[in-house]
Amino acid sequence: MKYLLRIVFLTLLLLTACSNAPTLSETDKVAIYTAVIEQLYTHDDTFGGTYQAADTTILTQTDDSVGDPEIEQLEPQVLPTAVQTEISTALAHLPTNIVWVELRTAVSLDSATGAVANNGIILTLGNIHPQRDGTVLVSGSIYVGMLAAGGQTYILEQDASGWQIKGTTGVQWIS
Repeated sequence: MKYLLRIVFLTLLLLTACSNAPTLSETDKVAIYTAVIEQLYTHDDTFGGTYQAADTTILTQTDDSVGDPEIEQLEPQVLPTAVQTEISTALAHLPTNIVWVELRTAVSLDSATGAVANNGIILTLGNIHPQRDGTVLVSGSIYVGMLAAGGQTYILEQDASGWQIKGTTGVQWIS
């Protein structure tokens, strides 16, 4: 019996040691999502970073399927209102109006072209996936119109100045 208890204890200890992915605060989550949104708006807009959307609509519910299909697909989560507000505040320097919606169908599209009305974009964010090395993975996508959309999974790392995008992983798609 003592032998069995030792094995159970050592197994639990080993599992705890192997699971050293960081626990993220609300402040971290805001900074991570802000970095992904800013990357999508300023660089990965499918127009070479030149598209200046008048309205940036962000879905309140996460969707891991918008990035690398090989990433673990977690259940969608609704971003808390406080997180949405803090992200909007952090993005106030961008020349766009940030709008949060629950459903993509709430966004007006041009009936002829399928483009987002008012020269806008729709952003979808994935869940934050902490990694053992301290980095996190977050999927993100942008939709401007039927042939102007893209998505990928970003790798972020925290340094002295905050959470920074260090690269991408897996497939990158564009239409």
